[in-house]
Amino acid sequence: MRTVVKLTLMISAISLLTSCTFTRTVPPKPIPGAVKIYTINQEETVEILNQDIKIEPKNWLYIRCNHWSGCYMRCQGKIKSCKTVTTNSGYMVDHVVSHPKGM
Repeated sequence: MRTVVKLTLMISAISLLTSCTFTRTVPPKPIPGAVKIYTINQEETVEILNQDIKIEPKNWLYIRCNHWSGCYMRCQGKIKSCKTVTTNSGYMVDHVVSHPKGM
């Protein structure tokens, strides 16, 4: 009985770890003729222009996509600005997770 429980826990842990590693980062789509309000840094994080990136939180916007484990857009700036970039790129936001700077 203990062996079955251990095996079940091990399979669950492996499944969880592999699902987290395959979540895709999605960059915003450029809009021709629109004023650019963001840049993308080397870590593929969207940084909102004209906002103090040193104090703004990093947000993970989980969006709808066709990838089996989901997609997200990492954005540093005010949540409202991050959502604007996401929706202007044609993505639908499912939910947002924010972490204060320094965490």
